[in-house]
Amino acid sequence: MSRNSWEYLIDSLLFICIVGIVFIGILMGLVIPKGPAVAESSKYFLGLHGHEWGNIHFCLSIAFVVLTVVHPILNWSWIKCQAGQIFKKGWTAALILTALVSILVLIIFWSFYARPRATYAGYHYGYDAGRNASFQPEPDYKDNSIINGQMTFHHIENISGIPAADIIKALGLPADISQDEHLGRLSKRYRFSLQDIRQAVSSLLKQKYQRSEEQKTDPGYRY
Repeated sequence: MSRNSWEYLIDSLLFICIVGIVFIGILMGLVIPKGPAVAESSKYFLGLHGHEWGNIHFCLSIAFVVLTVVHPILNWSWIKCQAGQIFKKGWTAALILTALVSILVLIIFWSFYARPRATYAGYHYGYDAGRNASFQPEPDYKDNSIINGQMTFHHIENISGIPAADIIKALGLPADISQDEHLGRLSKRYRFSLQDIRQAVSSLLKQKYQRSEEQKTDPGYRY
């Protein structure tokens, strides 16, 4: 392929990536609802969950970054020539400054973006991510919003300590249901909600905690 053909291919791929990134960004920001209070079934668009659209968005972003690096390499002679005509001997500093400004823009957005603690606290993310990354068996069992449609019964078992089979039984689901399939897909197939799972896990955690407390009051119990 000639140089011009490569440049045309890179430009075409860049255009495809940016269209996909913008489309999915609008989809995730304005169309697909978010949050634990929203029904999980409403978080699907064209058969894909919001998290799956997010994965596609991530892949397109990585491809866009790679192509963005390749593009100036292929056009370095033109970039160098134009920068030299505009900035004369200071063209090198101008290009470095351009790169720094792009990073500065991200820092400015990050600095001024609101971070309400109450919003993050309910999701176990942001400010509370380090302390609340897993379920707390003692005695507040209400907030299990960490459970989402991308998780599986095995994931819940790992972070809660409750056997997946017990959770499935508490939900009244078939014993042979897949423990490794995403909860979002299973919820559509078996007609249960994520809130049902959260309540079941909360109830089982409460029972587990109560049994532990009863064992401590047993005269034969050893600390």
